[in-house]
Amino acid sequence: MKRVFLLFAMAAGLTACSSENTDSNKGDSTELIAEDTTFTATNPPAANSTDCYQYVNNKDSVVLKLKVAGEEVTGDLNYNWFEKDKNKGTLAGEMKGDTLIAEYLFDSEGTRSVRDVVFLKKGGQLYEGYGKSTEKGGKMTFEDRSKLKFDAIVLSKVPCN
Repeated sequence: MKRVFLLFAMAAGLTACSSENTDSNKGDSTELIAEDTTFTATNPPAANSTDCYQYVNNKDSVVLKLKVAGEEVTGDLNYNWFEKDKNKGTLAGEMKGDTLIAEYLFDSEGTRSVRDVVFLKKGGQLYEGYGKSTEKGGKMTFEDRSKLKFDAIVLSKVPCN
């Protein structure tokens, strides 16, 4: 009896499979096919671009040239503080929404250093974040990025030279 039931189940399965194949070959227009969107980005990648920004206040200045490729950002960042050490270097990081998070590798008075930099992009300007920092592994890092303030240095977009 078990063998008869097993044979009946196999025959029914084969009939179902063969009828599916013939139905799909008929081109039935009522069949719904879901589009596979599992690999579609939710946000389109940003276009490659080069943008320049500058801050000037009396004799102090900051110049930033950013090269953006998708979320990856590289560039040159120079601080020229009046009667203080100049900082000249490069940054590398990524855009996370409207926030640039990067490492700044710079030279100042013959010494090479690394520190975190964070810029908030708003209305065509970049607002530099500042807050409490600590040294970790030879690099100055922000203790808590969520507590950064963005109201001291505002870089405006300028034409690149």
